Amino acid sequence: MRIIGGKDYYDAGAAWGQDETVVFMRNGKRGLSSAEVYGSLGVPFISCAGGLVPPEPDTAAARKRALNRYRPLNDIEIGGIRHLQDAGRVLFCGTLYNGVRLARGRPTEHARWFWTYDAMAEFAAEHGLALHEGEEFARDQRETSPVRRQTISYPHRMIPLSRWFDPVQLTGSARDAVVLAGITIASENPDMPYVPGPEHEHLNWAVDQPTLAEMDFAKALDPYTAHQEIAMWVGGVLPAPGPKMVEITDDKVKIAKAGFHHPTSFRRGKGE
Repeated sequence: MRIIGGKDYYDAGAAWGQDETVVFMRNGKRGLSSAEVYGSLGVPFISCAGGLVPPEPDTAAARKRALNRYRPLNDIEIGGIRHLQDAGRVLFCGTLYNGVRLARGRPTEHARWFWTYDAMAEFAAEHGLALHEGEEFARDQRETSPVRRQTISYPHRMIPLSRWFDPVQLTGSARDAVVLAGITIASENPDMPYVPGPEHEHLNWAVDQPTLAEMDFAKALDPYTAHQEIAMWVGGVLPAPGPKMVEITDDKVKIAKAGFHHPTSFRRGKGE
């Protein structure tokens, strides 16, 4: 596969050879809003109900409080420094991956990404922290799109931390919509600068741009696997671009296509 535009971590997969007939264009600045991703495309809107928390005394009352407390990715103090927990999402070749970004203060510094539950549990153990699962519930999310001048409603599920990192494969109309929209990679990074769209709509999803290295997405997919999946998606799933219209520059061909016979059409016949 040949990649045009920028650099990302999975470019290393090209070292195993590449098919020049498959081209992944990564040189645009396309963005989408949450209303477009969740409302129009139908990508599942999932939020994390838990996160890292300070340790509590190991008593029955404390465990009960931890189970019932609603604490989705709250700020937390680590080593006397305030850290921010935020969700990050990557839609990669029709599969949604959810992660957690932990960073110091605002503006954020030293961002650390978690793409598996085990990695987050290991970090918690190293820093004397605990993991809070959170409560599961579902509701409808309503969002007003300034571009469409209408309110869009879509399902919103809050899930426990232990299930947050499970990849979600798109199916049915959501997968069809993503394929029709020609999306290979879309990423939502909480550290991405504000990108205004029409009517100042926040385009918080970057589409087909080199954004995954910054999100440490190699912890979710190694470079070779990621490169292979992109090649198969672009070359076998997305609709092939239609043939370009041939531009005729030869005047003789233009005249012939217009229905004129070159020797006689612009001349008078004998006796005229």
